Amino acid sequence: MESEVLGEMAWDSYSLGEVVYFVRDASPPLDEFGLYRAVITLLESWIARGWLMLAKRPFRPHFLSSIEQVLPYLAEYGPEAIAEESTIPLPEVELTDQAFRDVEWLRGLV
Repeated sequence: MESEVLGEMAWDSYSLGEVVYFVRDASPPLDEFGLYRAVITLLESWIARGWLMLAKRPFRPHFLSSIEQVLPYLAEYGPEAIAEESTIPLPEVELTDQAFRDVEWLRGLV
C-alpha cells in the first residue's frame, strides 16, 4: 500500500481526504475504523521519517501550523474525520525532499 500511495503523492500536494482515497484504493476492503487506522499508521510512519509536510502552496490557507499537529487533530475527531460524508476540514500535505532521497524509485518521478 505504501508504494502506491507514495507514487500518487509524488506529483503534487493533496488534501488528507485525497490521501484517504489513495489508501482506500490501495488496501483490501476496510470498514471506516480499519481505514482510519490504516491512514493513521501511514501518517505516523511518514511523519516520523520526515516524509510529509503541510503543503507549501495550499489551495486553501492552513488552519494547522505544523505537520506535527495533524495526528492530534485527526485523533480529536476519530474516524469521522475521514468518513466519506465528513465536513471536517482536512489539511493539504505533500511529500518532503527527504522522501525523495529515501525512496530510490521516487527520485526519477519528478
